[in-house]
Amino acid sequence: MDKIGLQLYSVGGDMARSVPETLKRVAETGYSQVEFAGYFGVDAHEMKRMLDEYGLQAVSSHANVVGNLDAELEYMNTVGAKNIACAGIGDFNSRDNVLRIAELFNGIGEKCEAAGIHFSYHNHSHEFARDEQGKWLLDILYENTDPKLVNVQLDVCWALVGGADPVAYLTKYKDRVKMVHMKEVKTVSPYAGTAIGRGLVDFPGIYKLLGKDVIYIVEQEGIPDMETWEGLDLSAKYLKTL
Repeated sequence: MDKIGLQLYSVGGDMARSVPETLKRVAETGYSQVEFAGYFGVDAHEMKRMLDEYGLQAVSSHANVVGNLDAELEYMNTVGAKNIACAGIGDFNSRDNVLRIAELFNGIGEKCEAAGIHFSYHNHSHEFARDEQGKWLLDILYENTDPKLVNVQLDVCWALVGGADPVAYLTKYKDRVKMVHMKEVKTVSPYAGTAIGRGLVDFPGIYKLLGKDVIYIVEQEGIPDMETWEGLDLSAKYLKTL
């Protein structure tokens, strides 16, 4: 794997202390792409300047697409990112609510595409709850959204915790996947994470399925057995062997 992205939520505390120092360390740790989780008061032009300085490419943002879409799209276009994602949304807990969310997402996706940005939804584990007919709520979302407007940003960790096989789920929606969240699972219940390659997720299978045309974004959280940057270093080194 040549290019590896980092969801900056993974180092949110460091970003809050110093954006430039954190971006510099991200690059030094072996990551070449970033996905934002907030901008920490940094203007888009200044953010682009810092990214260029450290050899980083902005690829996406977990953004406020419901309440502040125009400003978010302007930020993405300024920093050169071609994707934007909803990190999660409330009331994803029944078929009727998911159908309403699907209608909302179709509208958001249409506006994003008009701005030259691809819109994706990022799951957690609760979207794998089942409706009265036994269907996953996440499937209901994707079956009722336009594939040209709403893409799949599967978080493979939360898919596994939710009861899905990440490779099988990605196979089902392969043509709608522009980004994958690469996150490791050490134990499902209780959930604990670890560095990529040291847990339960079939990362070689994911890469074999999707190949080089997908953006792979590491997100790290809930790791009790190592320091944050140690885990990120081990994850980057492992993914570069795929």
